[in-house]
Amino acid sequence: MEVSQKQLSQCLGISTRRIRQLREEGVFQRKDGKATGYNLERCVQEYIDYKVNAEMGRSASISKEEVQAQHEEVKKQISLLKLRKMRRELHEAADVEGFLSDMLLKFRNRLLAVSPRVAMKAVGETDLTRLTETIQREMLAALEELSEYDPDEIDGIVIQDYEDEEEELEDEEETE
Repeated sequence: MEVSQKQLSQCLGISTRRIRQLREEGVFQRKDGKATGYNLERCVQEYIDYKVNAEMGRSASISKEEVQAQHEEVKKQISLLKLRKMRRELHEAADVEGFLSDMLLKFRNRLLAVSPRVAMKAVGETDLTRLTETIQREMLAALEELSEYDPDEIDGIVIQDYEDEEEELEDEEETE
């Protein structure tokens, strides 16, 4: 039996707006793809299935294929993250935090050491230009501490030379 959206909403005891929402979620299908009209028997069964699934905590609109597609997308994202990490474009947050803490601690100590060094060099200096150059050199040396970035140091990786790896592989082959 073919019914309108209003008739279907009255039969199910829900609003016409809710009928439209459920249709957009894929619960109700119009009869033979027409612009109007719903198959009452099929829609009642679909609504019952929808409510049962909702009560049991399952989504009626998510199919097995959609779940698999989502799973594949997650696996793809994980692979991309691993690739970026291998290329040293991405680092673990804990590694970055440790590296930055260490670097800032070194910078702090370097800055604190600037004033005694400058004071020692400034004693007896009367030329303001030379004094300014001394301060400038010491500040640049302290700031140099901040410019040191090594992605391998962030990850805590020690890179071996290519020749060392070849020798290890040859040694392993000889022992086998």
